[in-house]
Amino acid sequence: MRVKPTALVGIAVWLLYVAIVVIMQKTSGIPYTEFGDSTANMWRGVIPSLLVGSLVIAALAVWMRWWAAALRDEHRTRVGWTLIAPAIFLVIALGNFAFTDWGNISAGFLLVALALGVLVGFAEEIVCRGMLLVGLRGTFHEVAVWALTCVLFGFMHGVNIFLGAAAGPTAVQVLAAAMQGSAFYILRRYYGTLVWAMVLHGLWDMSIFVQAQSDGPVNVLSLLVWPTSILAVIAGFVVARRTAEGPLEDYAKAPAAVAA
Repeated sequence: MRVKPTALVGIAVWLLYVAIVVIMQKTSGIPYTEFGDSTANMWRGVIPSLLVGSLVIAALAVWMRWWAAALRDEHRTRVGWTLIAPAIFLVIALGNFAFTDWGNISAGFLLVALALGVLVGFAEEIVCRGMLLVGLRGTFHEVAVWALTCVLFGFMHGVNIFLGAAAGPTAVQVLAAAMQGSAFYILRRYYGTLVWAMVLHGLWDMSIFVQAQSDGPVNVLSLLVWPTSILAVIAGFVVARRTAEGPLEDYAKAPAAVAA
């Protein structure tokens, strides 16, 4: 690696991505509350920031020689029951599509929703459970790494306040995202790759966006979101504890070294 993994470097990458998104969306000329009003607003107000953020972070990962570490783990932590939470989130996302009134969704809107899902899934995962995770592993015990990636993933959604989002709903979104982030962490550790976390993350965001825009009936499976989020946190903690027992990635700091 050209740059040694440390928490400061990982957090700096996180801050860079957040800054890119906030600045570009704030200066797009489209108010946050109007992003979803039309496909034109999405293409102008949201997609460019996600695309630029993705390209910048990907370029940094390659230059820093963190790309491989950000995308995969050599060692896996395979605790079968912990996949229940990600599986339920997948079912809820599919339910969102099932409860979508597709007659109200244009081809143009579907295309922008697909772009949103792909870019959000890639960008937010490569930042939070990729680059940030690698940096944190160079400084902290794996349990702290898991917790901090979840918390900062939640805070990433809190910046919507600076774009005009209401404080109350944003606070709920921060908590929900932080807890759901644990499910994405589980997928990385179980499969040894970030790809499946990217896929589930992108599918989740796309399904919510499309279902809400269609004015379709409420997805009754959404009642499972909070119980599943709690399960994800419990399961993520178990996976992080098991991971800390080793073997660790070669760039990760051992618990004894952290204590010293």
